[in-house]
Amino acid sequence: MKKKEKISKKAEMPEFSFKEFTEDEGRIYEVAVSKFRAAIAAGKTLRQAYESYAIEDKELEKLIQADFLKILIAEQHFGQNQDLDDIAKTLDVSINLIKETHARMLQEVGVTAASQFGEKFNGIIPKTND
Repeated sequence: MKKKEKISKKAEMPEFSFKEFTEDEGRIYEVAVSKFRAAIAAGKTLRQAYESYAIEDKELEKLIQADFLKILIAEQHFGQNQDLDDIAKTLDVSINLIKETHARMLQEVGVTAASQFGEKFNGIIPKTND
């Protein structure tokens, strides 16, 4: 029984909901990411970059900060082939944070791709043995 439970838990795809920004939130997002980029380019740590630009809406701030880390990982790891350990050192964050964020990014991409495939083929989801 336990084996079946593990298999079914593994097969379940996590649910993600991506926030759709209002026009004002979009402007705040763009400014924040620009400020964070400038701070990182100036040699600041990730924490210092986040502290360099405060956002009044704390929930939006958390979302933008999480997205910004994903942007950095995408650009540096996938775009420039930098090792995750090196990214963690440069940003002065734990390797666990980088690895967890990286894993989350891959999950989001997989779920999004599967969803788009399902929509394109009218809900037909292929069966696989993996």
